[in-house]
Amino acid sequence: MTIYKEMEYKMRLPDFEKLAEGQEGQYKWMVISLGTHPCAYVCIPKDHPFYDKDYWDIDDRIQVHGGLTFSGKIRGCDDFCFGWDYAHCGDHTWLMGWESGDDKKWTTKEIVNECLNVIKQFRSYEENR
Repeated sequence: MTIYKEMEYKMRLPDFEKLAEGQEGQYKWMVISLGTHPCAYVCIPKDHPFYDKDYWDIDDRIQVHGGLTFSGKIRGCDDFCFGWDYAHCGDHTWLMGWESGDDKKWTTKEIVNECLNVIKQFRSYEENR
């Protein structure tokens, strides 16, 4: 596991910034910043039963903050990933030059812990190989 830096809330970045990444067995994960808010991704192995599924088809099976909001391939990675974001009601964001006050500011470590929890959930659906 590698944590590169802490989440810094600011204006939208022209590109995403990688905050942390790692791999647990066959599962890769990544935490990124868009500037305004963080996002997280877990990439699953090709032989997983959820591989190539739309996130809304499995959203009720994976419990994560705000629910899954992405499925597919992300730039710079050839693996199939599921993702979620931290721009929900109650989350601190920086949108349109306005900060959302006392809402929760997620730390990179907290998001990494959610990635590891999501990997445990995906593993519970693995078929016997």
